[in-house]
Amino acid sequence: MQFKQILIVSGSHSAGSQSARLGHYLGERLSALGICASAGVKVHDLGSQPLALWQEGAAYPRADDAANADAVILISPEWHGMATPALKNWFLYMHLDWLAHKPVLLCGVSAGVGGLYPVLELRTFSFKNFRPNYLPDHLVIRDVQAVISGDEKDAEVGKTRQRIDHTLLLLQAYIKGFTCIRRVLPEKLPAFQYGL
Repeated sequence: MQFKQILIVSGSHSAGSQSARLGHYLGERLSALGICASAGVKVHDLGSQPLALWQEGAAYPRADDAANADAVILISPEWHGMATPALKNWFLYMHLDWLAHKPVLLCGVSAGVGGLYPVLELRTFSFKNFRPNYLPDHLVIRDVQAVISGDEKDAEVGKTRQRIDHTLLLLQAYIKGFTCIRRVLPEKLPAFQYGL
């Protein structure tokens, strides 16, 4: 079953980043696995298409992509043990209706052996006002350049690529489930929009 649209957000500030390359690689895998047609994969690269620092009333220029997405994949490189400011700024542009009760796959990226801290930070601190449903599984792509363009015969590269495909297939299952859940929610926007 193919879904209409998946939004991939590359959170690196740098144009031509490994995070952006990974975003396009994940888009290719979504298409190859039959999860979403390539035309339905929307990649917002915050390095080449940066957002201004959010101010009250600012509009997200890709609001239709966010609103129409069946799922979201968020990619953040690990910078000083944190998710990027650009990705945190992206959340400020979001609307509850765009993310609530949608599956979101978190992906940390590192050129070396890091990459986990952005996943932990986003899982912990970006939930309250938007109600994204983070998959219990996530991706941490270490030595990212080798994974994207390395030799399939390399054992670690092959293992990581298998893990990517496995996690994208899990995302597909979550999309199916949450599509049903969103149909039966008691109210589109909750009365208690900002948490407790």
